Amino acid sequence: MNTKQLHIFKHFVEAQNENAVAEKLGITQPTVTFHLKNLSKECGLPLYFKKGKHFNLTEAGELLYRNATKMINLIEETTDMMDDFKQSKRGTLRVGASHAPIYSILPSTFKNYMHEHPNIDINLMVDTAPVIIDQVKNRKIDIAVIAEKGFNESELQVKRLHDNPLVLAMDKRHPLAQHKQCTIEDINNYRFIIHNGGSTRDSINEWRKKNFINLDVHMETNSISSILATIKDSNYLSLVSENAIRHHPNIISKQLPNAPTTSYISLVYRNDRHLTTIIQDFITLIYNTK
Repeated sequence: MNTKQLHIFKHFVEAQNENAVAEKLGITQPTVTFHLKNLSKECGLPLYFKKGKHFNLTEAGELLYRNATKMINLIEETTDMMDDFKQSKRGTLRVGASHAPIYSILPSTFKNYMHEHPNIDINLMVDTAPVIIDQVKNRKIDIAVIAEKGFNESELQVKRLHDNPLVLAMDKRHPLAQHKQCTIEDINNYRFIIHNGGSTRDSINEWRKKNFINLDVHMETNSISSILATIKDSNYLSLVSENAIRHHPNIISKQLPNAPTTSYISLVYRNDRHLTTIIQDFITLIYNTK
């Protein structure tokens, strides 16, 4: 049996008339009869019998009708979905992110994207920038938003969105909160909770080396949220990227004396990646997110 036979059989059961089926499907009545007879022959048993002016289904015919209806509906739904994919109405966007943009521009971007593309699923991976870069190179994710200070990967395209300097972070009631500027001597009076990896740690190490500072580090973690939760309502300090605390109401930042080289929040994707409408719409939204 084939889908054409099942299609004709379904309409025949519903219309109870071969001429009506022929007219609906734009074929001749003998063609309808031919396919119905062939279908019964292939099944090897009767599918229906005539009773008065109507056709009644046998038990086998009932089963075939139910399954044929399911199959035809599924084919039609799948065809519609393929058309949606062509028009970028469905699909999955695989995004990688380092920690800083997760606390700044990405939440608003994702919210707006999901509102405008309700049938596009987002698969988000959050890790350090080097790990995310490897995922992009290996085609595990479509596009990344990371904090970076520059790297040389010829197969990757890097689009810088805005600056992301390293800052001194503290609770808004910290003793240093009222200082317009913090000196290295001020900073050395307090203990630190710092990030243990990624581009943030690279900036921290650069700043320590540049200023010959040996920080009193009490805890190290790869979780920005843990850092911010720990320094809240305490006298601990931290060194984080400015974007990581942009939307945290209880944490303030101070400019670092003799700060390290500025990092950036950047878009990263492969040079040979075909930028589908799904990806292009995400890029447009992230450029428009403040």
